[in-house]
Amino acid sequence: MLTAEGCTARRQRLWDALPQPCDVLIVGDPSHLTYFAGYVPSPFVFRTVESGALLVLEPDRAILVADDLLGPFLERAHAEERVAPAWYDGNRSAPYRRGQLVASALSRLASLPGRRFGVELSCVPSGLVEGLRGARPGLEIVDIGPLIRRLRRSKDPDEVETLRRSMRAGEAAQAAALAEVRPGMTELDAFLIVQRAAAEFLGEPAIVYGDFASGPRCALEKGGPPTSRTIEPGDLLLLDFSVVVAGYRGDFTNSFAVGGGPTAHQQELFEACLAALRAGEAQLKPGTAARDVDAAVRGHFASLGLDQHFTSHSGHGLGLGHPEPPYFVPESADTLLAGDVVALEPGLYIEGVGGMRFERNYLVTADGFETLSHHELRIVQRP
Repeated sequence: MLTAEGCTARRQRLWDALPQPCDVLIVGDPSHLTYFAGYVPSPFVFRTVESGALLVLEPDRAILVADDLLGPFLERAHAEERVAPAWYDGNRSAPYRRGQLVASALSRLASLPGRRFGVELSCVPSGLVEGLRGARPGLEIVDIGPLIRRLRRSKDPDEVETLRRSMRAGEAAQAAALAEVRPGMTELDAFLIVQRAAAEFLGEPAIVYGDFASGPRCALEKGGPPTSRTIEPGDLLLLDFSVVVAGYRGDFTNSFAVGGGPTAHQQELFEACLAALRAGEAQLKPGTAARDVDAAVRGHFASLGLDQHFTSHSGHGLGLGHPEPPYFVPESADTLLAGDVVALEPGLYIEGVGGMRFERNYLVTADGFETLSHHELRIVQRP
């Protein structure tokens, strides 16, 4: 979980980075309520259905606005004030929940001074913006959304620790799949093995999403959600998934032959993928153009005459989003920064031979990188 100190530091960086002074800031993207206040409502309870929250910031104060059903999550968040009026008490009909959120926020904002407000316009309800304009003639509104997204690039220590926890859960899940998936199971069975192992590691329910593709689907579709397809002996199984922990997620892949194999050609492709991964790793340091990392991965495949079979990106950034900057693609405009958390995921997809992808996650450090994910990259399933 994010720390109070980390959330306070991120809020201060936001204030410091404003292109022009503002009196009040209003944040609406749910992931940014996590980022600035550690607010993480559970998706596994009825309390959060159709719910919403807003974060109102003064220079020395964070105010979370929601409703009383969200009280348990508000109490765990890092804010100096919580506004949570009653919404539904089980005795009388409840008003429209998002409408009440707007009314509650406008009521609290009425007592705050100022004529220039920074607002995350892509996520804050338009009713709130119009209400502010009506109540404050001459109000100037500055869109802070693009600024917040730039600030998210370099991860703080509490963010990295949350990502590590996601990755440890994913590693446990990848290990369970290697040990337990057998011919005759379905892709959905493989997903359930992964989901169970991740939840057991975390000690709580967890969102798991990604690619769980087998056999021809690996080459033709390069992934996709699990289906009822039965896994045949020797089929490749491509597992590329994320485990969401407090809004953050790692993302890493392994592909292996189930119950026998791989073929000699598949083994050669596996070795080519790992070498391409190492070529990309060698470029990971601050100041490197993301397109150069991509070029290193593609260049290795080209040296083997395999570049036409690499039909995806080389990787991307990770954190609250997936994917997020930097993007490792041929026309990327991004440059690596210290604090970036990134994934590299070279793969090869050849119809009639197989499709495979292998991925690791990294923290870009001041002088290079640290590998964050440590699951086994292997194409041969353990006996």
